Amino acid sequence: MKGKQVLSILLAGVLTAGTMLTGCGSEESTSTAPAASSEATSAAAAAASSEASEDTTSAAADAAESEDMSDGDITDIEVYGMCLSDMSGVQAVEDAINKITESKIGVHVHLNWIAMGGYSEQISLKMSGNEQMDVMMVTPIQASAFSSLTSQNQLKPLDDLLTQYGTGITSTVGDYIKGCQLNGVTYAIPTYRTLNSDGYIVMRKDILDQLGLTEKAQNLDNWTDFEDIMKQAVKADSTLNGIVNADSDATVITEQCFLNGPDKFADDTTYDPLGDTYKIIASDSSTNKVYDYFESDAYYQMLKRVKSWYDEGLVYKDAATSEVGGDELMKTKVGFSYVCQSEIGVETSKKAATGYDVVCPKFCSIPVSTTSCTKFCWGIPVTSKEPEAAMKFLNLMYTDADICNLLAWGVEGTDYVVKDGQACYPDGVDATSVAYHSADFMYGNQFLCLPWDGQGADFRDTAKKSLEDAGTSPYLGFSCDTTSISNELTAVYNVIQQYKGGLETGSVEDLDSNYAEFKTALQNAGVDKVIAEYQKQLDAWLAAKN
Repeated sequence: MKGKQVLSILLAGVLTAGTMLTGCGSEESTSTAPAASSEATSAAAAAASSEASEDTTSAAADAAESEDMSDGDITDIEVYGMCLSDMSGVQAVEDAINKITESKIGVHVHLNWIAMGGYSEQISLKMSGNEQMDVMMVTPIQASAFSSLTSQNQLKPLDDLLTQYGTGITSTVGDYIKGCQLNGVTYAIPTYRTLNSDGYIVMRKDILDQLGLTEKAQNLDNWTDFEDIMKQAVKADSTLNGIVNADSDATVITEQCFLNGPDKFADDTTYDPLGDTYKIIASDSSTNKVYDYFESDAYYQMLKRVKSWYDEGLVYKDAATSEVGGDELMKTKVGFSYVCQSEIGVETSKKAATGYDVVCPKFCSIPVSTTSCTKFCWGIPVTSKEPEAAMKFLNLMYTDADICNLLAWGVEGTDYVVKDGQACYPDGVDATSVAYHSADFMYGNQFLCLPWDGQGADFRDTAKKSLEDAGTSPYLGFSCDTTSISNELTAVYNVIQQYKGGLETGSVEDLDSNYAEFKTALQNAGVDKVIAEYQKQLDAWLAAKN
């Protein structure tokens, strides 16, 4: 779609905006919003980023400038992403982004943000309808996850495009890109962020302060004491649920990678899921053995714990069917707490997402793994009509501070302002009233985003050092080619979807009988063949590595 005149571009923008789903705040405004202040944003980002990131950004910017479209031709691309809450100012963000992209790379971007609960379904429908999607966010939710998309050949190989148009990406992301490879071929790009994460319990501090439990929460080291805190919170405010689902997949405490069976946090452990996003696969690094997570004793102990909480009236009754996650449910005063995976600075990021000061005790640490890299990444779907332009835009997403800040925080002066090297809400604006506010870990290069209010101007340097010092899984870079077990994975996933919601939210009447049925159904669906295939490929990968 090259050689578009201004009128054609505006019409295309209106038509695209009209197809966006409501709930993520797409607008049909044709007014041009002011672009984020390049001077203020770039200066603050430079202060927050490392010298290496600055060098990469400068080199990429120079390369991008050299590609300016002197003949005025503009290529339109469709970008699809998942949003975690309402973002009604997305049109203004899109306009500001296009002021940059049209000038630097000759690309006009249409942002299509879809609510978390419907993202995977909508992406699947658009794939099957061969609709134009040039760039898409790959998520931890199964139908839009890396393993699912690659097994169905729905992502384009990126190596040639990266060589020609994405050198800024490869020099920025480095070896972490191996986490998004399959048989040595790159199919997506991990967001460059604090890939090392931890398990946290997020609790509203105002409730804790009111009950005199803040210090206890800050020093929490076991699940029994957390249960006691929840009981007191619910007793103090009967409209609150003690704990809500963390995501739209009915997860309460069974976040992937965690084995929270023991009561003491110090006894809880983690595992590498080897890139699997169905939650089937777990591994034991001491023996290099692959096993079924759902049949582990730790998983059963987690189910028992949540079931007891549900019976005590602590778990959100709609957790099994809710299409929104912990951030939104806390923001709307539905929940007192939720469990999540997050990174350094979690208190500040969750305050921005929920509107509340929070206390976030850590219960487990997770090293960098293939799953860390594929959790949030970006790919070019096979339905892309403009893959070259898509890669040019992705390259800017990983190297241009203005693009990063627009996607994460919105338009400067409207959605955020810069104070002391940090982004913060303008006077009179907060998490409940801002037009656009997303998350810095979901787009391109987190280290080029301004730190959020409360993190400190040097937070990005601190976070980057945390990543550099983090441990890595011995299986980093391993991805299983699931083509030969695609039928079994589909059958197993259907079983998981049938049983998971009730089991993992505690809402089933008889836990033991339902759990026994679940395990039998997994066996009948072919889970053993899935485990065996992962084991075979892991053994071969380890042998080749040695």
